[in-house]
Amino acid sequence: MKSHRWMSAIGLGSLIGAIVMAGPARAQETEDAPAENIIIVTAQKRASDIQDVPLSVTAVTSSTLEKSGVNTIEAVQTLAPGMNMSAIGSGFVSYTYIRGAGTNVIDAGSDPSVAFFQDEVYLAGTAGLQFDLLDVERVEVLKGPQGTLFGRNAAGGAISIITKRPSHDFDAWAAADAGEYGLFAVRGGITGPLGDRWAYRLSAAHRQRKAFTDNPAGRDPGSIDNYTGRGQIMYDGDDLTVLLTGEFFTSDNGMTNQFISTANTASLLTPAAAAAQPADQSFYRRYYDVDGFEKQNLYAATGRIEWDLGPVLLTSISAWRDNHFKRLQDQDGSIADAYALATDASDKTFSQELRLSGESDRFEWIAGLYYYNGKTERADRLASGPDFAPAPLRNSLGIYGQNIKAISYAAFGQATYEILPALKLTLGARYSKDKKRSNQATDPIGPVAPFTVELTPEWSSFDPAVIVQYEPSRDVMLYGSFRQGFKSGGFQSLPGNLALASTVYAPEDVKSFELGAKTQWFDNRLRLNVALFDTRITNQQILRIPTPGTSIIDNAGRTRTRGIDVALQAAIGDYLHIDWNTTYQHARFREYFSNCSGTPPVCLADFAGNRQLRSPDFQTSFVADLKIPLGGDAGNMTLRGEYSYQTKVFFDAANSSGPGAYQPGYGLLGGRIGYEADDGRWSVALFAKNLTNRKYFRNVAISGLSGVGTPGDPQSFGVSLNWRLR
Repeated sequence: MKSHRWMSAIGLGSLIGAIVMAGPARAQETEDAPAENIIIVTAQKRASDIQDVPLSVTAVTSSTLEKSGVNTIEAVQTLAPGMNMSAIGSGFVSYTYIRGAGTNVIDAGSDPSVAFFQDEVYLAGTAGLQFDLLDVERVEVLKGPQGTLFGRNAAGGAISIITKRPSHDFDAWAAADAGEYGLFAVRGGITGPLGDRWAYRLSAAHRQRKAFTDNPAGRDPGSIDNYTGRGQIMYDGDDLTVLLTGEFFTSDNGMTNQFISTANTASLLTPAAAAAQPADQSFYRRYYDVDGFEKQNLYAATGRIEWDLGPVLLTSISAWRDNHFKRLQDQDGSIADAYALATDASDKTFSQELRLSGESDRFEWIAGLYYYNGKTERADRLASGPDFAPAPLRNSLGIYGQNIKAISYAAFGQATYEILPALKLTLGARYSKDKKRSNQATDPIGPVAPFTVELTPEWSSFDPAVIVQYEPSRDVMLYGSFRQGFKSGGFQSLPGNLALASTVYAPEDVKSFELGAKTQWFDNRLRLNVALFDTRITNQQILRIPTPGTSIIDNAGRTRTRGIDVALQAAIGDYLHIDWNTTYQHARFREYFSNCSGTPPVCLADFAGNRQLRSPDFQTSFVADLKIPLGGDAGNMTLRGEYSYQTKVFFDAANSSGPGAYQPGYGLLGGRIGYEADDGRWSVALFAKNLTNRKYFRNVAISGLSGVGTPGDPQSFGVSLNWRLR
């Protein structure tokens, strides 16, 4: 079986390599074709050609998602260099960084530095973001602060998911995937009219997969079993459009398949427990003493109104979301009875956005108000056993309860004026005010007396944006911008004592400078976009775990990232399409003191000059897509090859660099061989992921001197079938 898999891998790899060799020769026999159809994005809250947007934005369309077999947000990063996402567990949380801006804080009431939106609705928190991408029109990855228009917690960037709307033309579609490790996924939908003015859209999906990691002692960690559904109804009048959406997501997954990845286990296990670890363990074979799980139930409803009032367009977006998440996790990642964590968290949010927009020959503008109300209730239980390394914390139970309420108000606006022909100036600003209330009732693990604490901080911020845009020709657009972003502060969620629990960490402030060019060549057969950027972060929020059972969230003084983005799309004839995207960045802490105490403060650690977390110096991706007509009505053969590479990343501010404490540079190769019917209504394909079976870590949690790593997905093969009515 193993040799058969390698023969399949070699054969598929050879065909992928043939894409570049055979494509140009084939292309010489055809007429020139555009690099790709025009991609319309809403990165500036209005529909625009992506080449006309003075902003670094990567748009991954529904067609690309299908061709690449992308089902989750995490998988998008292979198509959008500059974004680094570490999904922890089968559905728990995602650490997301863009251009060195991001956070590793995932505790109760914490906010991401890169904000997630679905149909312009902010998705709160950091847990439970690994829902399936169902019936999606496109995913837009916006790089740099998006404070002016997107606002809440988009200090480092934004990931905007746009779903498909109902259609007045009847249509239906279905797809299925099957593959190794028990992969079975089905999804489908239907849309059509309900009279002259009304239309509907229904879609649903189910995905299941066995674990990649084998646990001989119990339930395998990392299995997936989830369901997704969405229903929409739309009224489309002459001047008024109303869209109502209801959706759900539910999952019952295995716990995170993490294990002790460093040779040093002294911070987690007693010497006797470390010596007793089974000898037959490997990267995907580990023993655990906890049969853990990760469960999520998400329900959401959104109402969107677009009312054309003549000179202005009124848009209203009302959204309610209820997300409940539970987990039981083997925190030491071993068969030892060291410590485990149980979490029960609930996030309930309501948001309302009202905005007006208008435009004339030389002037376009948008202005709005935003309100957000979120409530988080979370309980963590940290239980230790006799094998836990810190003697004072053995055989103990810690209970951490936290209720957080967050209210945010904002007013925003942006206007673009054509000063001279081909020269435009954009000015924007957002004023935000955040209020938070935290009530904690804590009985810490170890010999510390229980305590309660209530905190009620408030923050406000004014965040401007200035963009100059110049188009010397129809195919060239140059721009320069300054943008500022803001993310509010927060609370310590697993504090070991009252003093730490009473410490509120400060807000993050991000300033970004960017110079860019978007160009088209050879009748749009070649697109080349380049952006230079300089991002400066003040008080970046960072979590560190100096010892197991003790977590501290503090602020790095100053962080700076400088770099360049390059994106190239090329159409060689009608049949070969190539995408190349790359980011080079230099993300470093300029000022970061840690473990400080006393007056004046004395600090035990200075991380200045160290690399930013999860921010590789170099990332690149290459995609080659070839269509080979079989003649007549016989349809087309399709070949697709994908390769992504990134240099090393560190997972803590100290830049721990021992084996298993960081991730060296690595590349992932995938591909697809398929057949598509001549009318385009159905297709079938064989796909492969991680063809070279590269072993890598999605994440490593550094705890004291030890690290617990989460492995990435191994090599896998499968088959995909797609059908559409028209």
